Amino acid sequence: MVSAGKTKRRWPYWVGGVLLLVLLLLGVALQLLDPWLRTTLEKQVATKSQGRYRLQIGELRTSLWHRSASLRNIRLRPAVAGPEWKNSKLPRLLADMPALRITGVGLGALVRGAVVPIDSVVLAGARLRVLDLPGQAASGPPLHEQLPKHLDGLRIGFLGLLRWQLAYGPRPQPLASVRQASFTAHDILLSAAGAADSQRVSYAAALAGQLSGAVGTVAEHRVRVSRAAYSTQGQQLTVDSLRVWSLRDIQQQGAVIRVQLLLPRLLVSGVSSPELRRRQLRLDSVVVTRPWVAAALPLQPPPPVHELVASVCKYLAVDHLRVSGGQLRLTAIKPRPRIQDIQLQAENLLLTAAGANEQSRIWYARSWALRTGRVQSTLSAPVYWLGIRSTELRTSTGLVQVRGVTIRPTMSPAALARYKGHQTPHITVRAPSVQIAGFDFAAFSHRHALGARAVELPRLRVLIAGDGRFPLNPNPSLVTQESLAKLPVPLNVRRMEITNGYVATSYVGPKTGESGNVTFNRIHVTLRNVTNDRRLMTSATPLVIEANGWLQNSWYAAATFRIPVFDPNGAHSGEGTFGPASITLLNPVTEPSRLVRFASGDVRRATVQLRGNRQGITGTMRAEYSNLKMTLLSQQGGADQKTLATKIGSKLLNGIVIRDENPRGLGPDKLKVGSMQSRRDLRVSVFSLWRQGLVSGLLNSIGAPKKIAQSISEKP
Repeated sequence: MVSAGKTKRRWPYWVGGVLLLVLLLLGVALQLLDPWLRTTLEKQVATKSQGRYRLQIGELRTSLWHRSASLRNIRLRPAVAGPEWKNSKLPRLLADMPALRITGVGLGALVRGAVVPIDSVVLAGARLRVLDLPGQAASGPPLHEQLPKHLDGLRIGFLGLLRWQLAYGPRPQPLASVRQASFTAHDILLSAAGAADSQRVSYAAALAGQLSGAVGTVAEHRVRVSRAAYSTQGQQLTVDSLRVWSLRDIQQQGAVIRVQLLLPRLLVSGVSSPELRRRQLRLDSVVVTRPWVAAALPLQPPPPVHELVASVCKYLAVDHLRVSGGQLRLTAIKPRPRIQDIQLQAENLLLTAAGANEQSRIWYARSWALRTGRVQSTLSAPVYWLGIRSTELRTSTGLVQVRGVTIRPTMSPAALARYKGHQTPHITVRAPSVQIAGFDFAAFSHRHALGARAVELPRLRVLIAGDGRFPLNPNPSLVTQESLAKLPVPLNVRRMEITNGYVATSYVGPKTGESGNVTFNRIHVTLRNVTNDRRLMTSATPLVIEANGWLQNSWYAAATFRIPVFDPNGAHSGEGTFGPASITLLNPVTEPSRLVRFASGDVRRATVQLRGNRQGITGTMRAEYSNLKMTLLSQQGGADQKTLATKIGSKLLNGIVIRDENPRGLGPDKLKVGSMQSRRDLRVSVFSLWRQGLVSGLLNSIGAPKKIAQSISEKP
């Protein structure tokens, strides 16, 4: 009995021994698992890359209890460049990864071959350098189809690629580099279902990334980004301190645009994940803060914006675009314009071919609003300088306002004429404001047509100087109705108005070398039907110019001109009136340029009727005046510019030729009507033609024979 009891008690030892053996074998297996996994991974990389890559894992540890694995000191190196890389679809790269940690692996699902859940995958502090990219992008099955066949997929709760350093290009100067980049993804479903889920981007429910210290070369430009961040959950892209500079001379034009850009901040909102996947974006807003841009435009016009966008994005719409505090400078064209303090807003932009062609849109948008600070440029470079204090436009109302306009020559009248090789108007313009109402922005954006309801220029000041010592311009004048008819763009302005204007002219006589001056003060000019549209411009509905003002600020005058712009012979007509004044007001013009002084003469009233065309001008002048006396002058005279010859000539002129009163006596037939007759020189403007008519009519009215009056009027 005692012996049998002892035998029965031995089974716990056998059980314990078996368990101990199992534990011993399991411990040995676990000890061998990590080296086996490390060796297997290294061999797999060599096999899959066909010997092009070598993987080294410094340390690999697994924990079945914690369902985790950690790898340290991972190095990936390419084989020496050789024939095995020829026609390869793999990039050549170097990678150093200090640590990779995988946690929460679903071992049961892994054994069953189901979708394996993984809590997190974190790879931090990696350094990656891409030496070369394949000439042809690798094409193969989707990523989820490259998993082991017995697995249905992977579901990773969190993927973190943290604090990476990236570079692209051969040593030592990479073409692109990122000092630090981080990428995170949540709820990655790496399976067929995840690939088909339209709410995911690259299998993930949410993505986020940020980088700092990025530098790269794109299209012959160097690009540097201090910081950028993107999140699919916030649907927002932020770029801080973006800098772009051309590697070519920005003062010269080339085949592509050359740019220098400083952009403190760019904010893009409404970047939807599904739309991003389909490359069809409907953005809520794009906000650009204080951009500074200097650009050299290309030699040939670039493609339309929507064609450039189409190469990246199939569909792009932006609800709101805002640019604040911008500056723009165009460097390689002669005007070299500079624009400061640009404030720009656009609503409902559609950057597609449909948006470009939709007639209700203006440059792709439903509406634009623009305000700028100072604008500087050159006109007819290098002859004129243009300065503008501020501008404002609103396409929704058709409003354009320009304030503080200055146009001034960069050289003296003589230097300008010498530069051109002939007489050239030396013009200075100052306009406190220019206001355009009812501007047709849609017609301008689609057909380059200039149309407006009204243009107003209050207190316009114009200074015009000429130098008659130089030959006339051999080319036909551009200040003619024919030039308006031949404008290369459609023009239709219903009314233009100048109020309280001022014009001062000076002209150096070709013989005397002295300057004659005349001013026109308190000018009011209205132009109606300013158009080159043949439907609106007819002989019955011509361009009408109504003007009035004060000659030398003392002599009132008013005139009306009717100009059918498309008349083949340049025909037009006009009439005018002059109020009471002393004719001696003309002496600042006649003395230095003609050596003639009006000693006395009182004009009570004068009326003018004229007809002009490409051959000349004709008409009548009815001038009522009294006590008219003229004095001939000489440059050889003393302080009073008189010599014995001029004194004798003055007495003969006043006694024989000059009609000192008009009319003489009473009766309707006593008024001497002056005849206008002067031939036209197409090299001078239509204003010069009108001046010729007034001179010939006045001279004939005061007694000069028609031929003499005509000859004098035709001289410069």
